[in-house]
Amino acid sequence: MADFRVITQNQGFDSDTSPPWQMVPVSGTRQVALAGGTGLTLRSTDSSVATATEVRSRASGAGGAAATGTRTIEIRGNKAGRAFIEAQSGSRTACRLEVAVKRLKTVRIAFNFVRDNAGHQTRRAAASVGAWITSMNNILTPQANVRCTRRSAQTVRVNQDLGSVVRYTSHIRGVAASEHEWDDVVALRDRTADLNIFFVWEYEQDSTPGTDNVGAAQLGTDCLFEDNVLGAVGTVLAHETGHYLNCPDVRGSGNRGLLMYYHGSRNGIRITKAHANLMNP
Repeated sequence: MADFRVITQNQGFDSDTSPPWQMVPVSGTRQVALAGGTGLTLRSTDSSVATATEVRSRASGAGGAAATGTRTIEIRGNKAGRAFIEAQSGSRTACRLEVAVKRLKTVRIAFNFVRDNAGHQTRRAAASVGAWITSMNNILTPQANVRCTRRSAQTVRVNQDLGSVVRYTSHIRGVAASEHEWDDVVALRDRTADLNIFFVWEYEQDSTPGTDNVGAAQLGTDCLFEDNVLGAVGTVLAHETGHYLNCPDVRGSGNRGLLMYYHGSRNGIRITKAHANLMNP
């Protein structure tokens, strides 16, 4: 049975959909394997959106799995839109690949390094911003054609004592209003940015601020991100950017390889078709 398969992981291919799905940038290309494709011809349902050509024959399938007649197919994105690449034997369609051609979406990010008037401040520094952006784009751009850029990087001073933990508590009954410090921090946002990330020393949003239950949180165009966040910083920043771009957390042990897996210490980097289409419709 013929089918389209991934060649390079984390390049916008989702094999868990039916038919499988591939993201391709406008004016860009992606390569996929066509297993069992001997003698089949390729057809695009909309060649103005995407076209497919054979690059070379392969002796084995993607990932080393033997597959007679496996071929390498290059998909080219011509304009934003949706098309299907069909492998046909005469008038019969043996298999299909859904292709989403996406324009580049840019997210301008302000990196804010927080301190208060009592000497509390983040340990993070602006010197790391370039490396973080590279890590974020290594995840987001190949899979969703989303690119993060640095709008600004600055130290921001909150003119009050925020204490040892910066908190979001407006939803917790019985907690003093003064403990809700989120608004005091995000009021210092760079309003020219799409997304503001505020680095703080410790962040909590539940009734047990002495227990480190959360590393980062996003609401609207703002994100608070603590020094003690678990996992690779660039990956967690990409995860929080995914939230800004409308993606929810996912749960379940089978989803641990996904960028949007809810637990920051075990995030993978794979972006599904559903999440790519939310990030960059």
